[in-house]
Amino acid sequence: MPSPQFYLFRAVMRLMRRSQARFRVHNAEAFVRFRRRADRIADVFMRPPREVTIAHAIVGGVPCDWLVPEGAPADPVMLFLHGGGILFGWGSPHRRMVSYLARFAGLRALGVKYRLAPEHRYPAAHDDCFAVYRALVEQGRRVVPVGESSGGVLALATLLRARGSELPQPPLCAFISPTVDYGFEDARIWETNDPLVPPTFATTMHEHYVDGNDTRLPDLGPIYADLSGLPPLYVMAAEHDLLRGETERLAQTAMEHGIGIEVVYWPHVWHGWHVFVPHLPEATQAMRALGEAICQRSGS
Repeated sequence: MPSPQFYLFRAVMRLMRRSQARFRVHNAEAFVRFRRRADRIADVFMRPPREVTIAHAIVGGVPCDWLVPEGAPADPVMLFLHGGGILFGWGSPHRRMVSYLARFAGLRALGVKYRLAPEHRYPAAHDDCFAVYRALVEQGRRVVPVGESSGGVLALATLLRARGSELPQPPLCAFISPTVDYGFEDARIWETNDPLVPPTFATTMHEHYVDGNDTRLPDLGPIYADLSGLPPLYVMAAEHDLLRGETERLAQTAMEHGIGIEVVYWPHVWHGWHVFVPHLPEATQAMRALGEAICQRSGS
């Protein structure tokens, strides 16, 4: 059964959905103003756990944050590619959530502050994520990418670029409610009952980053690419996830290309529920399960 907190959070999500439905999605300046305001509020109310040390770094020429739990080994490293439609950045909500994920996995994590639209269009975010991956691999580290929502495309594209550059593949690639196609050609996104994100908001916001490019390119629509040779995949999504169809597409494509994949649907919840760790029990339980799965499957 859902927790008491579940019903409170779901009610708040429905209010947010109504607000997003009225948002001027095509207005790039409105997104920038909203992002700045949201970041200021989040910095006040959303703080990471004290048991995790956060240190700023430049990796591969890209700003990042190391999140290191007490006693975490130097290797392997979770490479976290956050969501947000390539319009919302790496901020306090993600630092807190990834800090808990790192604690539960017993591993250090690296959050990438990739460049955002509308100031930076494709391929800026892709180039940043691949640069960080390359730098870590060249340091001799084992890397476990974790692609969240829009970061799902970035994670898959990074692996495809690594394969093309003859760089080592990771032992595992994990996902949280991933997007696998910035063109959103699958109609199931319009059939979901997600209480947080309206489909029009999610699909249109990505257009600022895509900037008219072909969304069937491997970078923007890796679901259409040959995925053979990529590592095993582990996917966690919500039962009522806006992007549940994207997860199902990834599972089908992975099987077609002979890639091992495990998919876990978390009951009752919606897209982005995991960000509310530790206040939403369903989020805490999901992050713990994901952390343990990454630890077990990464050979750590």
